[in-house]
Amino acid sequence: MNKLNLKNLVGETKKLKVLYVEDNKETRIQAIKILNNFFEYIDVAVDGLDGLNRYKEKEYDFYDLIISDINMPNMNGTDMAKNILKINHHQIILMITAYNSSEYLQELINIGIHHYIHKPLRMDSLISELYKIIEQIEQKDQDDQEFNKIQQLNHELDSLVDSFDTYVIASRTDLKGIITYASKAYELISGYSESELIGKPHNIVRHPDMPSDAFKQMWDTIQQNKLWVGEVKNLRKDGGFYWVEAHIAPYYDSKGEHVGYSAIRLNITSKKRAESLNEEISNLLNNAGQGFLSFSADMKIDESFSKECSNIFNKVDIFKENISNLLFHNDKVKKDLFNDGISRILDSDEDMIKDIFLSLLPKEHSIDGKDIQIEYKLLPNDNFMLVLTDITNTKKLEKKIKEQNQIQKMVLAVVSNKNDFIEIKLDFETFVSLPPKDLKVLLRELHTFKGIFAQKEMLHIVDGIHNLETKINCMEDDNFISIFNEYKLLEIFSLDLEVLYSTLGDDFFEEYKGLTLYSLLKVYPSTVKNMARKLEKEIYPLEIIGDKKLIVDEKIKPFTKTLLHLFNNCVDHGIEDMDSRLNHNKDEIGTIKCQFLQEDSDIQIIISDDGAGINIDKLSQSAIKNSIKTKEELDSMSEDEKLHLVFADSLSTKDELSTTSGRGIGMSAIKSEIDKLDGDIKIKNNIDNGVKFIFTLPLKKI
Repeated sequence: MNKLNLKNLVGETKKLKVLYVEDNKETRIQAIKILNNFFEYIDVAVDGLDGLNRYKEKEYDFYDLIISDINMPNMNGTDMAKNILKINHHQIILMITAYNSSEYLQELINIGIHHYIHKPLRMDSLISELYKIIEQIEQKDQDDQEFNKIQQLNHELDSLVDSFDTYVIASRTDLKGIITYASKAYELISGYSESELIGKPHNIVRHPDMPSDAFKQMWDTIQQNKLWVGEVKNLRKDGGFYWVEAHIAPYYDSKGEHVGYSAIRLNITSKKRAESLNEEISNLLNNAGQGFLSFSADMKIDESFSKECSNIFNKVDIFKENISNLLFHNDKVKKDLFNDGISRILDSDEDMIKDIFLSLLPKEHSIDGKDIQIEYKLLPNDNFMLVLTDITNTKKLEKKIKEQNQIQKMVLAVVSNKNDFIEIKLDFETFVSLPPKDLKVLLRELHTFKGIFAQKEMLHIVDGIHNLETKINCMEDDNFISIFNEYKLLEIFSLDLEVLYSTLGDDFFEEYKGLTLYSLLKVYPSTVKNMARKLEKEIYPLEIIGDKKLIVDEKIKPFTKTLLHLFNNCVDHGIEDMDSRLNHNKDEIGTIKCQFLQEDSDIQIIISDDGAGINIDKLSQSAIKNSIKTKEELDSMSEDEKLHLVFADSLSTKDELSTTSGRGIGMSAIKSEIDKLDGDIKIKNNIDNGVKFIFTLPLKKI
């Protein structure tokens, strides 16, 4: 402040409100002339009592400076000053005295007055003292500002504690660190009750892991009336611990007296535990046998990844590698699917849409000969995490288990009808050794055997026949017998037989003598059941109704075997899905029936379902499409004649090809075999309510 020039000094003193006290009128007049050079606001009192009364009238809007004479009637300046300082001990007073004794000066100092000048009032002595007064006022302003800041903090702490006692970890202590208040949240985190905390030293929760230097630094700070912020590990009553970020400051009462310290805390235990466990977690991840990595929207891999990632990708460092190239460098389809999915996730603002596209990303891929399972996690800020698991051994085990299950199904299917399988085996071996010379007959036979073997859950021969069918159908010449013989179906069939021999023994396949119609038909309940399961349709179990002792000639066997195609059609084409059946007020579960009986010299086999019936229009369109009939020919045909088109060769209403149907030769095989027996077929069609096939076989022919 002493660096101020006179002009700046006057600028500061003009802001002050002054009370001037002097009993001598002439002295007052002369002094005021001098004071007016420095002050704009001056109140004048004629003695000490008058000055005291004027001061009291101000209540709390006190004067910035009092300039007073000492020797006055009706209360001298010293007594007035004593009374004023009782009201406001911060009041600045400048005394003007005619006395020069040390006794008077000591008395002024004792009552807290440090500014005085000798009479008469002179400009130079006033200026010198005003420099000191302005400096004191500015220092007081700074102290008041600091005090107000701390007071404001205390008020805020009070408000928080009062309003959020249950949630805010807060406490107060006296000047010696004895706890005077603890919030409910403080009780909860420390494990102590209020009665166990109040009156106890705050070091009741001090943890031995905390160094003493940390607490010394904290006390040094708060004892200087400053705010201290730091992280502290505290001890719980049960011996556990917790971490807090503490904010500690001096605490003042309503009179401004420093009475203790207040603290509020933020629970950072989870953060600290995460930090302390970081190395342990890294070790766990590196030894978990899985690859963990993350990447951002630019598809670049982040710096942190587990050691297993290096093993999976056969690269030591994959930081900043493009994840799409790294995963799918040899598979363009999966790479495009992955890139498109990630792009759509990043472009979407809806969590549900993001989850949908996340679920569509590739789940498995082969990387350098290893089968890798890929799990995706969406992280904040458009980041992704991948969990990569080497499932090569798992896949091998699953394949082995699947093969074992398939073997069990095959063995069970063969054992459940031993005689039927022996007949099928002999027929197939004869067929392969002496294949039909007619292409259509050959394909019909192949298709029938494929369906039969599929019902027997055979491991190799079903796919073998399917592949041969496809190869023959793709031929451009008529050399089908050569292709047939080169394919070596019996070698493929022997692979299945070897499994059966090793499981059941060679003696199991001794040929059975004697044949009933029931034994030929009883394979079809499992046929319907398996077909329904594959097509995800609900169908009641098929019953074979008829005389189980009815003996038939072996000539009927080829025909009964072809009925497989009709049962497949009943399940595939006939029975609708559950919703469609409910829409037509039908039982949601479909029914297929098979009944046989002998009437005079004939045998009737009746197969029916309660499905959608035969769509004659669709059947006619398919006949035209496959060049079986012309539109003109169809126009001249009866409904019954159109129905019999289902037995036409190469006619199918299916758009997709599978190992069970779609080639359009299955039903024609039925017609071919019944013609050999001079039999008859009747069809009763009821749109939306099903269809019935009645096969009549003359006993004299069989």
